Amino acid sequence: MAKPDNDILDHEKPAPKPMSLAGKAGIFTLSRAVTIITQMLAGVVLAHVLSKEDNAVVSYLVLTLYTTALAFGQLGLPDSVFFFFEKMPPNSRKAFTLLLSKTLFYLAFGAAVIMLTVGWLGATREGFGEVRTLVWVMAAMLLLELPTMPLPNVLIATDRTKAAAWFNIFTGMAQFMAMTIPLLLPNPVAAIPIGLLIYSSLKFGVSTTIFQKIFKHEPIAALPEGTMKEVLHYSIPLSLAQIFWVLNKMVDKQVVQWLLPSTVFAVYNSGAIEIPIIPTIAYTVSAVMMTQLVGHHLRGERAELLGLWYKSIHKVSVIVLPLVMIFLVAAEEFIALLLPPDYADAVIPFRIYTFILLQRVASYSNMQKALGATAPITYAAIYMFLINAVLCVPLVMWLGMAGPPLAMLLANVFSWWYALRNIQQLLKIRFREVFPFRFYAKALGVAALAALPVLGLKMGVELPRYFGFFILTACYLPIYLVLAKATGIIEAADWRRLMRKINIFHKI
Repeated sequence: MAKPDNDILDHEKPAPKPMSLAGKAGIFTLSRAVTIITQMLAGVVLAHVLSKEDNAVVSYLVLTLYTTALAFGQLGLPDSVFFFFEKMPPNSRKAFTLLLSKTLFYLAFGAAVIMLTVGWLGATREGFGEVRTLVWVMAAMLLLELPTMPLPNVLIATDRTKAAAWFNIFTGMAQFMAMTIPLLLPNPVAAIPIGLLIYSSLKFGVSTTIFQKIFKHEPIAALPEGTMKEVLHYSIPLSLAQIFWVLNKMVDKQVVQWLLPSTVFAVYNSGAIEIPIIPTIAYTVSAVMMTQLVGHHLRGERAELLGLWYKSIHKVSVIVLPLVMIFLVAAEEFIALLLPPDYADAVIPFRIYTFILLQRVASYSNMQKALGATAPITYAAIYMFLINAVLCVPLVMWLGMAGPPLAMLLANVFSWWYALRNIQQLLKIRFREVFPFRFYAKALGVAALAALPVLGLKMGVELPRYFGFFILTACYLPIYLVLAKATGIIEAADWRRLMRKINIFHKI
């Protein structure tokens, strides 16, 4: 039986009251938000402190080489934790976790070789000579960090969501310090990789300590023959999907770089983004409930599985849809807040990208993982890449800067339909039963209705440049909350929980 979060620190303490799904999702989402914000802040600090040349070297090392190697080197193995932890007996979990970490350590050598090769070639470009030396430090970091990647999923799968949240916050803050403290040294470009290596060593040590505490009283049981083969059959399609997801994010930028002037590319690249915290909400909620979804599937409890799936979409929709609506209405003000005046046209790709977020109310790939079907996730990623690649060029020639994000939007709409159709076929239900379309339409309508008076304010009043986004947000949220309460979009229990938090905040 899984032990509660506090058992990581003291297994002798009495078990606390089990946390609700909403509570687990909330605390894990908050931790992911902290991690994302610290990563974004690190990039902002580097851009302001380093010269463009030095920042280019660091960005190439960390964002291009290391992040790509880390993503590809995982081979989808961390995602297999939820499925196989439910499928295997509890006494096999320690051995299974060790098997994943050991395999990821071996994979890290292959990923490091690729990173070293690409880094060596990339260093031939003018201004990137330091990369050839520093990439060796990043390779050592890869060997330390890649084996720790399954730990957050292990914590969630063993009902230690609080510990997973704190681990995320720890890694986010430690990574931020590793990238910013070296800026105080004489040669920050060389010091930042050393700082990141210290961070990865610390993360490895903390991960090892947590692993020992989780499985302190469990022996290493022998795994069934063929376990690794079964795991790879499950995880490799996820790895291929990850590759095509990365390629899909690069298509529009490459097309704009080749077909439009460089000044236009700089503006487009700044606006062609999805607000990262919004898709994170659906992902973290799905991660928290993965264990329950897998359990319902393996026991053949289709009604319970669908009920949990619907409930999560309801909870996420009432948060995500109004957030998306704010960024759609206040897109100009948000871009003005972040970028200089000559970047105003970045609002064009930004608003179209924001439309993609309207369907980020669930993690459709996680649902398919819970059902044991990972190959369709790969097919969906390939189809999305191909649609985007085929449409991107003609649309950029026809519509200019608006063309590539429109191709991305159409590719994502197809991917949404394709994922829902696969889930429908796996569950052997009608298409209208695979997603709470009626509730979603109602929630979207309420979010849009609340935006109308705010849009009127925006059109009728000239707002200050740096405060316009906050003014529109402050006007929108109360209107949405009143309408959501009146229409029943927000349930009574959720409303009471919200009011309690507001009262606590007011007392503080």
